[in-house]
Amino acid sequence: MPIRRRSLLNGLLLSPLALGAAACGRAIPAPAATTVPPRPDFDSWNREAAGILSDALQSLRTFDVFQAFRVGTVIESNPRASSELAWDPPTSVGWDEATHVTRGVRARAELLFQAVTTARIDPSLWREQRALADATHDLLDLGDALGAYRDRIDTLPPGDGAAALGLLDRAWAQWDAAAARFGLGRSELVPCAS
Repeated sequence: MPIRRRSLLNGLLLSPLALGAAACGRAIPAPAATTVPPRPDFDSWNREAAGILSDALQSLRTFDVFQAFRVGTVIESNPRASSELAWDPPTSVGWDEATHVTRGVRARAELLFQAVTTARIDPSLWREQRALADATHDLLDLGDALGAYRDRIDTLPPGDGAAALGLLDRAWAQWDAAAARFGLGRSELVPCAS
């Protein structure tokens, strides 16, 4: 039994000493985890913006055809020369696609804007993120302008060829402003036959 008492006595004496040494000792903090957020995919955001602009451009071109047809059918406001050809209306497929794109541009731009503004990125890239968010916000304005024109078309009375023309001009101006922010223009490449 003396062994048990001795180990018990040693345990009782050493425990307060160990606790005291631990309390007085310097605690070394664990190294902070340095995780750098991944670099945001600016390229994919720019591609999505270019896709939105491309779809909006096709819709605007369809609306131009509709506007030319509508103005051309009003004889009092636009007397045509005998050699001038009449405009055909847009195809139903083109019209449906333009309407579909117009109704969805705002939502697509909103998703893109949220993706850009809520991305957690390296603080050294905040200027690029801010500039892209600002440019993306112009796509929201484009969506609003397209929607305003399309909504106005639904309420035009028969024989009215120019009532929505100002809204179409505004939509084109918004497209030009947004496209300029992303370095895009209205021109398109036409392949040459060889």
